[in-house]
Amino acid sequence: ISDRFDFQPGRNTTQALVSVIDRISGAFKQGEVTISVLLDFQKTFDTVQQKIILSKL
Repeated sequence: ISDRFDFQPGRNTTQALVSVIDRISGAFKQGEVTISVLLDFQKTFDTVQQKIILSKL
């Protein structure tokens, strides 16, 4: 399950962090395993020309 907090009015990084902590602690209490994958593509898109990206899409 994914919560989106990017570019939405009234959403911020603090709320995103609280959401992640709540999900992890809830899974821990139920004896579940939690895996998180975090990706940051900011530098990737800063180094490639937009024309190239658009042509690939």
